[in-house]
Amino acid sequence: MTTSETAPVDGQRSVPGWEIGLWVMIVLAALMVRLWDLEVRPFHYDEGLHTLYSWKNYAGVDSYEHSAWLHGPFQFIATSIIYWILGATDFTARLLPVMFGTALVALPFFLRNQLGRWGAIAVAILLTFSPLLMYYSRYARNEIYASFWSLLLVVCIWRYLEERKARYLYIGAAALSCNFCSKEVSYITVGIFGLFLLIVVFRELARAVRNRFNFRELSPLAEFTIVIGTLSLPLYSAFIEVIPGVDLSGGFHWAKLLTVSGLAVFSITIGVNWNWRKWCICAGIFWGIFVLLYTTYFTNLDGFISGLWGSVDYWVDQHGVERGGQPYAYYLILLPVYEFLPLVFACVGGIYFAVKGDKFSRFLIYWALISLILYSFAGERMPWLGVHIALPLIILGGMTVGKLLSGVGRTGSRVWVIRVATMAVLIVLLPFTVKVALQESYQQSDDPPQMLYYAGISFDVLQVIDQIEELAADTGEGKKLPITIDGKFFYNGFSWYLRDYKNVDFSISNPQGSVLIVHKDNEPAGNATYMDKYGEGERFYHLLWFPEDYKNKKGIMDHGRWWWDYFWNRDTDWHNKPESERAWGIPHLHQEGIIYLPDNSQ
Repeated sequence: MTTSETAPVDGQRSVPGWEIGLWVMIVLAALMVRLWDLEVRPFHYDEGLHTLYSWKNYAGVDSYEHSAWLHGPFQFIATSIIYWILGATDFTARLLPVMFGTALVALPFFLRNQLGRWGAIAVAILLTFSPLLMYYSRYARNEIYASFWSLLLVVCIWRYLEERKARYLYIGAAALSCNFCSKEVSYITVGIFGLFLLIVVFRELARAVRNRFNFRELSPLAEFTIVIGTLSLPLYSAFIEVIPGVDLSGGFHWAKLLTVSGLAVFSITIGVNWNWRKWCICAGIFWGIFVLLYTTYFTNLDGFISGLWGSVDYWVDQHGVERGGQPYAYYLILLPVYEFLPLVFACVGGIYFAVKGDKFSRFLIYWALISLILYSFAGERMPWLGVHIALPLIILGGMTVGKLLSGVGRTGSRVWVIRVATMAVLIVLLPFTVKVALQESYQQSDDPPQMLYYAGISFDVLQVIDQIEELAADTGEGKKLPITIDGKFFYNGFSWYLRDYKNVDFSISNPQGSVLIVHKDNEPAGNATYMDKYGEGERFYHLLWFPEDYKNKKGIMDHGRWWWDYFWNRDTDWHNKPESERAWGIPHLHQEGIIYLPDNSQ
């Protein structure tokens, strides 16, 4: 370890009052832009499911049980607690991501000695107005929680390297467990972190192994490597199924038990040989959180097996499905559209720190590059996964801004040339970044289509819900209003909004509801007698898909023209079609519906 890696940037721990005040202002700004108009956007398909199952758990309708296709239990249990405290509303359903998205902005404060004073502030500002991170901080999905736990783990690693206080091991163990309880991307993130640490301390650990497994005299970084490795290793057991010819699906297999047991015994042996007291506390924290959440506080003991093996098992299978069908270069298209500001500085910093950086800056380069590679080759490439690539890019970009503002170690007039050039880029690009972030998060129409709005729910659905609530109030039936809805629609945008209605059925062939909602492909025949009680149907858009024109482009120039048109004007090939040909999505997906209300003329 060099002195520059461990010594405080200002030579002292105290933080001046003006700096504290500036951090408070940044965090409050992050909170404000995330809370503003939080409930205005319709609940995305995934959001509706996440919030509905959280509500069922809170309302006692159906106790939550872990299921791998819905990811980890953290979101459902934590959101249920928010409902219990504040009630279940559109606002409170998205409050958890707001809390974590705001807390994420504050974390760089604890990395000031690595990022530099102005670097940490720059990172916080970039996180505040990141189009991707702001959008998904107002979105009931797991990405923002996983991002928070990942960055908190980074904070613990480097603070432990700096101070060697046991509390960072314990907080790190909690962050590690919560990450695995949030989403399966944690396996990628923890793998990235663990591999970096292992490379850095490999010689040290190899020497300890040769010395009869004597791990008692290790560097702080090696100690943290042991904690991360031994706690998480048993969770990687199911990855043996990626070995050709290995198929352990379909219940109990002795190979599963032997794999998990072998990795657990190995982890315990290493941990106890290092420091039995610290390791046992870390293991108690890690597995205590994991077991409590995955078993839903011991009400679903099968959840432990599901979390230990089933999560990886399910998503390894999904790798070959390749839902979304995005090209390998998808994130090279997406990230420059939204994260162009940190990307510019991250590219500059990546070159500089690769040559003159320390362990931390090179770790950021490694984190960003490996994340880009792994997520680009993962079977499922979706816009929300871009968050996990954007996070290290933003940290690296902000650190570069701080380094440039400090003059990069130059003296005299060259310092001011660098500072003025940096400020000029910020003055040009930061307002544009803020504009894009606000446009993405606060847009109140379906046009222009947004790349982040994948499998989104149209604003027309909110108008349909308003019509239902108005009819419920006018008839005096309230939540007892009978509603018949096409089963294709219910869990795609309507289930959350209709959660309190008591008389919802799906028999569209013989509807009994005062309201009838059907998919356009199931439009009732004009001579159907049961339609006499309804007025003329009103069509509405339902499930929206981004026009993925880039999939049909050939060559760099063709892709470049499309990208520029969308980046600058939000234009797609879809906009150039006649209104009659503007199909919103993939034909086999249900993207348009019809609502029938009672015929008032009768």
